[in-house]
Amino acid sequence: MRHQPSIVTLEEIRSAKDLCPHSMGGCKILEINASTILKVGPMVQMGEAEALCLLRKRTSVPVPEVFNAYTIADIGFILMSKIPGIPLEQCWKDLTRDAKSSIVRQLGGFIREWRQIEGPFFGSIDGGSCEDVLFQHSWDAKPRRYGPFLTRKEFNQGVVEALRNSRPNAQLTKRDKPLVERILVSGDQDETKVLTHGDLHQSNITVNGNVVTGIIDWGAAGYSISAREYFCLRWQALDLEWRDLISTILDVDEYEFWAEVNQSMVDYTGI
Repeated sequence: MRHQPSIVTLEEIRSAKDLCPHSMGGCKILEINASTILKVGPMVQMGEAEALCLLRKRTSVPVPEVFNAYTIADIGFILMSKIPGIPLEQCWKDLTRDAKSSIVRQLGGFIREWRQIEGPFFGSIDGGSCEDVLFQHSWDAKPRRYGPFLTRKEFNQGVVEALRNSRPNAQLTKRDKPLVERILVSGDQDETKVLTHGDLHQSNITVNGNVVTGIIDWGAAGYSISAREYFCLRWQALDLEWRDLISTILDVDEYEFWAEVNQSMVDYTGI
């Protein structure tokens, strides 16, 4: 068995191939060699490495193997195996309807597996704050942490706080009151905290032909409300055929509500 390095040297980083040179996500994806990837940057959190380890231990979901994960001066490093295949977004339009349906069925099976894993709080896998897109809309662009939350009531209150921080001077308006009231009572009987990828778009799904070879980029993963996975999957979906197919593998009942909440924040911040 080939020995995997535990620490990447500066020379290796400088000579590595940047797989996402135009990334705006606060991290770099570097190909150290043909079988090894380094994800590095100030936005790289150890919760992602914890999620990958958990998935490999408890599911058959094809995710990278973590060789090492550490931080140096607030910069996160995750050294992991390279997943074979190409991003689904690169080949989706060229696939047959049957191939597309097969890929979505496989994806549905993997999603059902990881949704069987429940946590003790709403937040990232390592006990950190929520990485949900709902908590990323800040009017003043200041980074804020929300959670982890022990109860659904606390989670809902956190969403209201995030809504407030999406407004100028952190001031809710009279028009916000009905939405705030709906947020506070949403899912008030549901304390389920389910493992969620949270950023599941086509560029984070790798395939070889009509076979799903990997689910990557678990940086937004965490224990979240049941509705979050479909909301995040659907919110970014522009292709109509993709939208139709993914609606067959997840519950869509709360999509319109969470889309309204998220759009209300985006209206002020543009984020």
